[in-house]
Amino acid sequence: MKKLMVTLTAFALSVFSVHAASNTTIVHPEPRAGSALDLYAIELIEFLAEKSGGSVTLQAFDGQIGSQSRKVEMLKQGKLTVDWLGADRTLEAELIPVRYPVFRGLLGHRLFITNQATEPQLAQISSASDLQSLTMIQGQGWADVKVLNSAGFRVREISSFENIFKVVDTGRADLFPRALIEPFSELAERPQYGNLLVDPHLMLIYRFPMFLFVSPQHADVAEMLNGAFEAAYQDGSFIEFFNNAPLVKETFEKANIGERTVIRVDNPHLSNETQAIPDTFWLDIEAQ
Repeated sequence: MKKLMVTLTAFALSVFSVHAASNTTIVHPEPRAGSALDLYAIELIEFLAEKSGGSVTLQAFDGQIGSQSRKVEMLKQGKLTVDWLGADRTLEAELIPVRYPVFRGLLGHRLFITNQATEPQLAQISSASDLQSLTMIQGQGWADVKVLNSAGFRVREISSFENIFKVVDTGRADLFPRALIEPFSELAERPQYGNLLVDPHLMLIYRFPMFLFVSPQHADVAEMLNGAFEAAYQDGSFIEFFNNAPLVKETFEKANIGERTVIRVDNPHLSNETQAIPDTFWLDIEAQ
């Protein structure tokens, strides 16, 4: 009888586990205005959830979040289940990284949102040292800040995402580095900043993946996303998802990559595990 009870208990627990895993709610940040990147990330989570075979409900967080530093705290506390963030050693230690680059490394291919007064200067720039005379601006707590500072650039941080556009528009900063996939949709959403444009001359490149980061309170979700990503790479469906994403297609149509001066800098802030990600998971931009 005791053996039977143990067996039934184990069976009940396994049924509960399957039920719990197959009815998961994933709470994510609300997409920012004009951010096609955020919409892509949410669609990717939906794609991976479907790939997992479980019943997963995605839910945008109801309320204000603020800076990335605040989002990280909410992830630690379990108030957010997942977010899509640029990777560095600190984040990878504090949260659970799903180490598949969400954009195959395109996050580290940077174009500059700039203003009409600064743009002519960029046509004369050919090296990282040339860029060091200009002021860059980033969001508070963004992992890019460490990378850009390490390369010798002058970087200011602002907590409000919207205020970054205002600061560059009014000439209080020169450059807002954005991933290749970000600036066109962001400016299209903000016609009120008539002084802003996407610089057509330069592309700054450093190795910088965006990962899905999961709350330590929701390790089961990290396991589900890792398994789904692995399956999607094995059957080729993630590459198909990536290549067919409107954001990716539009980016390569608008960015004029072959006409840009490329400036490369190092990123010393990645973990050993991230540096060891095989080349097959990174996009070869020069092959596009």
